[in-house]
Amino acid sequence: MVIAVTGDIGAGKSTAAKLLAHNLSCEYLNADVIAKDLWHRDDVKAQAVNHFGENILDSSGGIAIQKIAPLVFADESNNKFVNTLIHPLVMASLEDLSRSLCSSVIEIPLLFEAGRRNFIDRVIYVAAEFALRVRRCEVQRGWRIDELMRREKFLLPRENKIAVSDYVIHNDKSISELEKQIMKLGHKLGDKLYD
Repeated sequence: MVIAVTGDIGAGKSTAAKLLAHNLSCEYLNADVIAKDLWHRDDVKAQAVNHFGENILDSSGGIAIQKIAPLVFADESNNKFVNTLIHPLVMASLEDLSRSLCSSVIEIPLLFEAGRRNFIDRVIYVAAEFALRVRRCEVQRGWRIDELMRREKFLLPRENKIAVSDYVIHNDKSISELEKQIMKLGHKLGDKLYD
């Protein structure tokens, strides 16, 4: 079984996905890690430099990933370019990796923006109240509220994504409350996992 975990920015997707993978004794995979690796492929680098210019390169001539994000969320054309370039490669890599594993939990922040693929059996959406997400992003990422809102305007509406997810986890309380929800969901998924 392949379980994808997605959700709101700052909702705690990583924590939820890692807890679930541990609960189910599955491999944990992260789409963002794969995306970062892909930026170092020669073909991806060439297309990125052609689009953005050489100012995205670091002193050794590689892609400086920290220079990409501000450009991706600066305008629609940059966002579309990066999504078209990276999303299909990330999803293909995840599909290949998942085939080599018995079961996996994959954190895919932009799952619905990339387009859900057939290799994914279940989708879990991690949600949290906006004010709490703002606080988490300030503390954990150093973002102000305007940065969170700037990024979210490029995402599909959360209500639409929640509506087509198989399960929703509300991560508005303590870590122990999140663990309880994960354990309960783990029992449901575990039954299907080992049928």
